[in-house]
Amino acid sequence: MKPGIAADFQDEPNEREAVEAFLATGSEAAFGKLASALFTRLVRYFSIRGLDAQTAEELAQDVLMIIYRKAEMLRNKESFYGWFYKIARNQHLQHVRQHKREAELVDLDRLPPSSGQAGETSQEDEFFHWIHPLEPDEQQIMILRYVEDLTYQEIATALSIPLGTVKWKIFDAKMKLTDILSQSRERSM
Repeated sequence: MKPGIAADFQDEPNEREAVEAFLATGSEAAFGKLASALFTRLVRYFSIRGLDAQTAEELAQDVLMIIYRKAEMLRNKESFYGWFYKIARNQHLQHVRQHKREAELVDLDRLPPSSGQAGETSQEDEFFHWIHPLEPDEQQIMILRYVEDLTYQEIATALSIPLGTVKWKIFDAKMKLTDILSQSRERSM
């Protein structure tokens, strides 16, 4: 069975363990393991949104420091990933607001390939190609679901929207993509 996009981006085997250990103890050693486990995920999150590598790394460090300082505020430990992505989203929005005049909108088609050689298309690149016709908010939800592999509840928490809205937007986006695929097949026949 060939793994899908979500399988390529699932948790490292010890990522959830690092999260649990940090939330249980709050120790610096546990935070070090947590930071190591989550850093790449955060850099990817910011890079997908068009930020350069240095800025993505700086924002990832900022998010990790907020997590370290405010972990005791997390009431439900099961909603860690929703809280985690909400912090990342807020840091990204704050960065965009601060750099509004110099910020450039990035077209997903112009993002460099994430892997493979010239002429090869990775599953991630293909995914971004397929979601391109969707509205930006639909694209974001689809990325959180199928690239970042968040649950519907985690997406709702991260975006501060109702769970039903997340479910509807994912369903609606899938229906739009089904229509686009059907039209594409009809034209090719």
